[in-house]
Amino acid sequence: MPESQFDEAHALVRRIPRGRVATYGQIARLMGDRYSPRWVGWALHGAPEGVPWHRVVNARGGISTRQVLSYAPDLQKQLLEAEGVEFDDRDRCDLERYLWDGA
Repeated sequence: MPESQFDEAHALVRRIPRGRVATYGQIARLMGDRYSPRWVGWALHGAPEGVPWHRVVNARGGISTRQVLSYAPDLQKQLLEAEGVEFDDRDRCDLERYLWDGA
């Protein structure tokens, strides 16, 4: 059975190692630019258990899940901090330091 587009996005996100992040746009590019970064966010919103959705941040290294009502406002940041990702006073992580190379 062919995997769905959501399954493909989830499989990519599962490859992001602990303590690293990817951006929504990066995941979209790794999917051949067939989908937008916003679509990637939609795919992760309903991700099954075991998909580390919290490792995907916006293009500035910031948290984009605060407006998602089903998540605690700082859950994504807390999960990333538990993996060693540090945030500045604007709640952004340093993408030069933490960005996954996609390998």
